Amino acid sequence: MAPLRERSDDPVLPDPPRGPLHVARARASFPWKELALFWEGEDVLRFKKTIFSALENDPLFAHPRGSRLSVEKYQELNFLRCKRLFEYDFLPAGDVLGSLPKVLALIECLGMYDWSLAAKFCLHVLTFGSAIYSSGSERHFKYLPKIFSMEIFGCFALTEVSHGSNTKGIRTTAHYDPTTQEFIIHSPDFEAAKFWVGNMGKTATHAVVFAQLYTPGGRCHGLHPFLVQIRDPKTLLPMPGVMVGDIGKKLGQNGLDNGFAMFHKVRIPRQDLLNRSGDVTPEGTYVTHVKDVGQRFSESLGSLSAGRVTIVGMSVVNLKLAVSIALRFSATRRQFGPTDEEEVPVLEYPMQQWRLLPYLAAAYALDHFSKSLFLDLGKLQQGLLGKDRSVRQAELGREIHALSSAGKPLVSWTAQRGIQECREACGGHGYLSMNRLGDLRDDNDPNCTYEGDNNVLLQQTSNYLLGLLARRDQGGARIESPLKTVDFLDAYPDILGRRFEGSSPEDLLDSSVPLAAYEWLVCYLLRESYQRLNQEKRSGKSDFEARNNCQLKDDAVALVDVIAPPDFILDSPIGRADGELYKNLWTAVLQGNKVLERASWWSEFAVNKPVIGSLKSKL
Repeated sequence: MAPLRERSDDPVLPDPPRGPLHVARARASFPWKELALFWEGEDVLRFKKTIFSALENDPLFAHPRGSRLSVEKYQELNFLRCKRLFEYDFLPAGDVLGSLPKVLALIECLGMYDWSLAAKFCLHVLTFGSAIYSSGSERHFKYLPKIFSMEIFGCFALTEVSHGSNTKGIRTTAHYDPTTQEFIIHSPDFEAAKFWVGNMGKTATHAVVFAQLYTPGGRCHGLHPFLVQIRDPKTLLPMPGVMVGDIGKKLGQNGLDNGFAMFHKVRIPRQDLLNRSGDVTPEGTYVTHVKDVGQRFSESLGSLSAGRVTIVGMSVVNLKLAVSIALRFSATRRQFGPTDEEEVPVLEYPMQQWRLLPYLAAAYALDHFSKSLFLDLGKLQQGLLGKDRSVRQAELGREIHALSSAGKPLVSWTAQRGIQECREACGGHGYLSMNRLGDLRDDNDPNCTYEGDNNVLLQQTSNYLLGLLARRDQGGARIESPLKTVDFLDAYPDILGRRFEGSSPEDLLDSSVPLAAYEWLVCYLLRESYQRLNQEKRSGKSDFEARNNCQLKDDAVALVDVIAPPDFILDSPIGRADGELYKNLWTAVLQGNKVLERASWWSEFAVNKPVIGSLKSKL
């Protein structure tokens, strides 16, 4: 390992202040700075230091102490902080696609500070900006400088009130009118309203809107992304035909304005179809280089894998923050001891170690997985941009889709359980809001849901694995993948014949043992699932029926009716007794405070003035 190069006047990793933790730190069997260098790399360490130092020394980023900010004030402050990030120019436009480790480091640094800020910045630059870059063509690149100058502000509008995980069920339409060479974006009813869209609530001026594309004659060509202006950048007032607003206070990340939008026959130019996977000629003919409808659908939603990979990284950051807090607390919190006069740190107790050290290990393992998956995703996207149509590229896309669909549930659930364990391990002090564990728990919670419900996503991965097994059994094709994550499955009959033959404690400590056990378990579950699925299909069941015929469900609602209180007491729009799910939710959203009004601080967006001067005028 190369030694850490530091200048005395500019240390990459300054020594921590001396204090009670110095004793615990001195007992380590390795130099922590050298491991940090190995783990991160010197360039990333310096980049992170630049970001952390800038935030710490800027009054705009001072942590509010005492009373909590109102949602509106929090969102205003979050917008001003986002604006300041562009002034710092941590990541110039050219580096966003060229330096993935720095992109990942920036997300991590901002998330460690405040996920509302990280989400707002990343949704605008990475999600919105990348969607234009990767799903559009040269005619759309004119928008990229406007993104980095904040002349426009963006969001990614896929999810609707009645459809989230089932993206094929999206109901927003885009009908092409050849007489004016325009697409007509339309929401058929409130169930088709775009919903939960980050940045849409108060600040977005433009949205990448996913809609079903129709050409003259009524033929539908499936889901496609369109660039739609939803507000006037000079006034932040809605554009004609657009009903846009904020969905209200959430359990966490309330500095981010999540919103909804309905479109009433909104006309946009033909050129605002993001046309990398499919286009429409001026006369109204649909053209595409991707003949397979499924592949075209996958290309249109390729950014979803990026979102899921990003959430993996977000969850790892939350876990790292939680174990940092809990383990430092545990190394200095003293309770009980061998005598009445001597108390020892609670970290010395095996029970505390069993509670926390597995999550510390998980933080390291999942951090490596997150970073490697992020880099693999970058290679996939570079291939898409380079118009790589090879078989390997297609297989890589399927593999990363499966990995992100399994990785997001694994990491977000591990983080959620880990944060809760850390909270409990810190006792009453962990329940104090100022110690942040509650905020981490609330901010991590949506990671288990958005970009695909975790349980549903796991089925995406199982579909991928079952498909591989079917190809092997039916056509003799080998099970292999570009990243080699499933290659071991090719030998699944042999793996299932293995038996553990260890005869000593040392055999159990061999790292190959749990790996072999994991491989056996995956092969066993895959074989059993495959055989049961085929059995159901042979009995005449459809694919859908075959997967769902084992549910127990007919008595559930009646049993709930026995224990549920009246609607007034239950006080939940989605849980009302009449079952009018979307009607009740929509009514409740519209009854919120200032839902359809532009933010009181709208001029901060429209007027280009120094951020810090603007802030001081309000203090």
